[in-house]
Amino acid sequence: MLAAAAFTACGNKEPARPAVEAPKSAAVSDSKIESMALEALAPAESRKSSKAELQAGLETQAEDILARYPDKNAAELLNVPEVNEALKVGLTRLSKDKRLQDQINNSAAMVAKMQGLSGEPGTVGLDLDIKGYDHARKARMLQAVLSEDPKQIVRFVTEEVGEAAPELTYGGVQRASNGVAIKETPPPTK
Repeated sequence: MLAAAAFTACGNKEPARPAVEAPKSAAVSDSKIESMALEALAPAESRKSSKAELQAGLETQAEDILARYPDKNAAELLNVPEVNEALKVGLTRLSKDKRLQDQINNSAAMVAKMQGLSGEPGTVGLDLDIKGYDHARKARMLQAVLSEDPKQIVRFVTEEVGEAAPELTYGGVQRASNGVAIKETPPPTK
């Protein structure tokens, strides 16, 4: 049988087929393909771990900044170049998301109503004095800012307002111990 196959192959006068070039594709390394495949197949737990890694990185960055500037208060830390750049990015992104802006405004309005103020849009505003923040609060603030993520910034601010609510409503103080105050905004002059 082998001899018949060899004979057929040698003696066969089939016309030669023109060689067809395979289409050229962009070169992608095997390691890149492997990493893309692993990422696509990764379970949700590994995505959660990457969020945890990101958060750990933010914690490290915040602690590094606090170690480099131990005498600066939170307001001064916002003017440190690397923090200020991240703050600009985060606030620019926040300015483009009405829903996130409303979360801050609604939290301030809710506390205002609990204080006996009208709480109507445009009649109250959040006044946040961050100069007295302790180390832990400064670290949380820096993490939110360094993330450049408007959701994290809003979460930080609304948590501050929520923490201040009991003091502002039942404690009879104008400014909570964490620096939050709700101020009435005068109506615009005509």
